Amino acid sequence: MALAADVPLPELEGLIQRSRALEALRRRARGQVTRVWLTAAVAAVAVYLLSGPLLGPFGWFAFLAASFALVVWALIRSQTAAKPYREAYKQEVLEPLVQAVLPGFRHQPERGLPQEVYLASRLFPNRPDRYASEDLFEGEVEGVPLRFAEVHAQEEHEDCDKNGCRTYYRTIFRGLFAVAQFPKAFSGTVLVYPDRSERWLGLLSRRLQELGGRLRGLGLVKLEDPAFEERFVVYANDPITARYVLSTRLMAALRAFRDRHGPLYAAVIDGTLYLAIPQRRDLFEPPPLWRSAVDVGRLRTYAEALRTMRAVVVELGLNVRVWGERALDSGKPE
Repeated sequence: MALAADVPLPELEGLIQRSRALEALRRRARGQVTRVWLTAAVAAVAVYLLSGPLLGPFGWFAFLAASFALVVWALIRSQTAAKPYREAYKQEVLEPLVQAVLPGFRHQPERGLPQEVYLASRLFPNRPDRYASEDLFEGEVEGVPLRFAEVHAQEEHEDCDKNGCRTYYRTIFRGLFAVAQFPKAFSGTVLVYPDRSERWLGLLSRRLQELGGRLRGLGLVKLEDPAFEERFVVYANDPITARYVLSTRLMAALRAFRDRHGPLYAAVIDGTLYLAIPQRRDLFEPPPLWRSAVDVGRLRTYAEALRTMRAVVVELGLNVRVWGERALDSGKPE
């Protein structure tokens, strides 16, 4: 049974043993959470039975207010009860896994990437109304500084009809967001997006892409690689700069990365690479209290996510100094 190609079997067995050692802590936390919600339910029933006879016409209001307060209390107490298990899992299981896949990296579960870093990428121009980031990883891969974290950015919308208006939030981006500093300064802006439309919409897609570039203050850039064009759309402040940055080698690496790891967004701005990889769920979380702490499938998901982030450096060739020395000089090639 293999966890990942570069996580040896002894490491996997060690992680399983560490997970199994947390079972008692998980069961204790589960029992505490169960008691909290049972207490809240019993209290809500008691309020319901007493509110009518004692409060008369104000009974329903008292019941609803008390029920809301009980739910808030139960949520807070449940989080407090589960916290020791969550922290122990991250310390005893996740940290050794991080060191097995990304040696030397520092993991800070409660920290994330600042919103200013997310906005600096220019990949998602709308300023989010809600922004959250956690599980910050920082370190070096083959001498290249890399940091990444989970990011969830949302924008607020309002839906109105004859019955009134309701506010809801729509996700702009949710997933892993990485920042890698190139070895030399580079002047220019190049944005690379997944292209999901040109195959089906043809000329209309091209017009929509050009409009998207103008809205960003950039121009649409067409490249000479048909396979790359099928997968990505590129905007830049200067087409010469874009073609210089997106060398044949880098385009091939981006194609391979996309085919291996799924859709991605990339930006190269003044010597910094920003990479956004969508994910449908939160990563780096312990198994729920109602499931066993020994979850090899979850460990495999963690390891694959960490390997994907290491691939940002290795597969895109950011660790190849000769490419950096040629492509990252300040200014444009002659």
